[in-house]
Amino acid sequence: MREEWTEKYRPVSLSGVVGNDDAIRAMRRWAEAWRKGPPKRRALVLRGEPGTGKTSSALALAGDFGWDVIEMNASDHRNADSIRRVAGLGAISETFSPNGEFLTTAEGRRKLIVLDEADNLFGREDYGGARAIVETIRETSQPMILIVNDYYALTRKASAVKTLAENVWFRRLDGRVVESVLERLCREEDVDVDREVLERVAINAGGDLRGAINDLQMLVEGRQVIGSADADALGKRNQEVELDAALREMFGARTARDARNATFGIDKTPDELILWIDENIPLELRSPSEMAAAFDALSRSDVYLRRTRSLQHYGLWTYAREMMTCGVAMSRREGRRHTPSRYNFPGYLIMMSRSKGNRASRAALCSKLAPIFHSSSRQVRTSMLPYLRSLSRRDRQLLVKIGVDADLDEGDVAFLLHEDPGSKTVDSVVSEMRQLRTGNHEPYVSGNEKALTKRRKRLSDF
Repeated sequence: MREEWTEKYRPVSLSGVVGNDDAIRAMRRWAEAWRKGPPKRRALVLRGEPGTGKTSSALALAGDFGWDVIEMNASDHRNADSIRRVAGLGAISETFSPNGEFLTTAEGRRKLIVLDEADNLFGREDYGGARAIVETIRETSQPMILIVNDYYALTRKASAVKTLAENVWFRRLDGRVVESVLERLCREEDVDVDREVLERVAINAGGDLRGAINDLQMLVEGRQVIGSADADALGKRNQEVELDAALREMFGARTARDARNATFGIDKTPDELILWIDENIPLELRSPSEMAAAFDALSRSDVYLRRTRSLQHYGLWTYAREMMTCGVAMSRREGRRHTPSRYNFPGYLIMMSRSKGNRASRAALCSKLAPIFHSSSRQVRTSMLPYLRSLSRRDRQLLVKIGVDADLDEGDVAFLLHEDPGSKTVDSVVSEMRQLRTGNHEPYVSGNEKALTKRRKRLSDF
């Protein structure tokens, strides 16, 4: 099996990285600062779309400065324990050479911690990963690079990264730059490829150099001559337009057609796009009359979205998109445009993201409680859970008994008690539940049964 060209020709030095000269200079300045000790911002965030050279630049930087590399990527579980074990220990401790020789940072040998696809922290297996990243950045004595495709996805999980890490933006490469790289690879591989094919591959990649190299290798696999007719085998590569640039183009459009076309390449549904536009209208439009017209157009768009959901007729999305793009852009009547340096992430999505874990915990708890109450999960959530949480804080024995019967875990008990999972109260309740399961605990007796027992004892005394 032939080696992938993306790995075979990966640059070993920053001088071999094409395009994004400003980003490369910023990386060099940041790395130079480490020669004098840890700088104020000890981490670097390389943001940009796939295939723009972020990972290659990070590895090339380590090669230029003689740093060892500790790398974590999306295939690893990036929960709190994993990040502290791999990145945290590597960031705080000294370094060893590949042959076991101890090297101190005073000797100029450092380790570069690279966390690739740091914005992909989803699911229970990545729980606590964002918090661990922030803690590692604060404590590190070694350089650290975070590589992200979606900067907003990272910062809404770990907002402190905005102030703790330096931000470097990798932009899409120009088609001529991509084409020149493809020509060089053809010479290295000794294959004859028609210039029209190279141009077609470069344009089709849309600035994604890695994608262009993969497409070229696919075309020439097992062949030495590629003519113009062979370009028809190349499918259209689906490229996403960067959201920030698309919004900037949409808000600044002079015609309705330009405003509509600006958002065509965004991988966002109208339900998601309307939240971004709604959040950033006040940043673009300052006149009260213009903002009123823009929000009026947005409200009309929301009506179409509501009808789309209720009728399941997704053809109405077209009308919704027209109103939220053309209607908002054409609301600008006069005055100078106030172009923001960066658009805000929708506050509604931030709020929902923060409550996601709480909602998931509640749903899991209700599904466990439903069988013992002979009810549905929905009925438990709406009618029983508020009272059960109140009772749990007042009657510890009742909570222990329910916990055993419903097989509740530490997180479920913490939710019922309004406590942190690691608190002493939760640990104590979980310990009692464990003892009751093993038979080393007194059986639960309700308050009424205790009173009845005392009453019987008093009667028997007579």
